[in-house]
Amino acid sequence: MDLLDILRRQAGRFQCAKCGESLADCQLEMVAHADEQSLVKVTCAHCQDTRMIAVAIAAETEAQAPAIEVRDQPTDELGGPITTDDVLDARLALAGFDGDLASLLR
Repeated sequence: MDLLDILRRQAGRFQCAKCGESLADCQLEMVAHADEQSLVKVTCAHCQDTRMIAVAIAAETEAQAPAIEVRDQPTDELGGPITTDDVLDARLALAGFDGDLASLLR
């Protein structure tokens, strides 16, 4: 089973950010894939809104608390939506980084 099949099976659990409809019938397109990371284009079947999602597949590890907890913060404090350019800029900026997460966040 490939990544797009897994995402299609899970899509019905999510709603479109624009129209609120289920993403069960969304269109998925692999835009980029490198190692365990992928960039996938998601198009809502109802309103045709298109979003890009970054997907990372990790080996099975022990569950750890997230480094930054943002689920309980009001969304207006988190800034605007992340654009495709934002994701690509971050990927390019991190491509040459050689260090751990703690040093990156300092």
